[in-house]
Amino acid sequence: MRPQPQQINLAVKRHRLLNELFRRERAGRLELAKHLNMNPAMVGAYMEEFVKAGLVLEEAPMPVGRGRSPVPLRLNPVHGRFLGLDFEALRARVVTTDFSGATLFQKEVPFSPGIRREAVLKKIVALALEAAKHGKGPLLTVGIAAPGQVDVAEGRILHYALLDDFSGVSVRERFQSHFKVPVFVEDNIRSLTLAEMLRGAGRDCRHFLCLAVRSGVGLGIVIDGKLYNGVNGMAGELGYTVFPSRQRAATLTELISAVGVTRQMGASGRPLSAIVKAAATDPRSQALLDKLGEHLGMVAANLANLFAPEKIVLVGEVPSCTLRVRQRMERTFRVHTLPQILKTAHIEEGALCGFAGALGAAYMGFQRIFPTDAAAFLPSSGNHASAE
Repeated sequence: MRPQPQQINLAVKRHRLLNELFRRERAGRLELAKHLNMNPAMVGAYMEEFVKAGLVLEEAPMPVGRGRSPVPLRLNPVHGRFLGLDFEALRARVVTTDFSGATLFQKEVPFSPGIRREAVLKKIVALALEAAKHGKGPLLTVGIAAPGQVDVAEGRILHYALLDDFSGVSVRERFQSHFKVPVFVEDNIRSLTLAEMLRGAGRDCRHFLCLAVRSGVGLGIVIDGKLYNGVNGMAGELGYTVFPSRQRAATLTELISAVGVTRQMGASGRPLSAIVKAAATDPRSQALLDKLGEHLGMVAANLANLFAPEKIVLVGEVPSCTLRVRQRMERTFRVHTLPQILKTAHIEEGALCGFAGALGAAYMGFQRIFPTDAAAFLPSSGNHASAE
């Protein structure tokens, strides 16, 4: 039966409350009501329902000078668990979180050079199955932060050039055969951007960018507090941006990604950290690293001038591979960014380290169960949310 508009409106309000509590981790009823511009009595009534249902816990009242002490609320950690897995050309990372988003388990598994498609799929499924064993409460969702061009609706990777034979890969189908809970696939850069927005460096920002330079290069875009997806979810494919070079046009992935940098240094397949350490006494390698810092700074400046964000959050091992690269990036950024934009925009390291993508995929699980978009409650939506 198609839900009525009033039912949908009330369900959206309930879910907004739960999502705001997830973002804040702890909050009082009045605090939530003020922030969401909702009637305090309605917030109180909903929270009583959530407490009775076991979704939310009340903590000891916080002492205040006068008046009634506010009662902090938090999500019940054992109500359920979320699994998030993030993979790219060099590695896979997985996390299991409790219902409140706290990490219960995390693990990273490297990929060997030249690894084949089937081996990658077997490794990431095995990693997810291992992570699913950790923690209390039922597993609620499995989120996959996938690399390359991703068809989110179909749960497929359309193309990923940095892994062998990775076109038309039905990732969701592969995982769904191993899990009896909803499995979804999301672009890995949007996943890590969501994590930084909810619990990381973008937590208090309405407009920021997440510049991810890892195996490849991608851009997460947050406008007015919301992730920007673009048509068909294809926004942010920064790695395909073309730059002129001596012999031919080169993509940003070739110029500044971990895979691209190691190839330029003639050390494909070796960890970037090991290459950078060995380059300390090699003038040619040092020159390449200086050029890398300049390229990173130019990219950041171009993005700042284009979007005028509050900040650009850096994610991935490349921008911080050495202090020399990071400082060269910062100097170049300041030279090429407009003075008016520099008054507010700055570069900042991500707060969630390498597991941001996996955390984002886990956090998206919470949003899938409690969507705040009215369209999610309609029969044609893939979220199957209930307008209670």
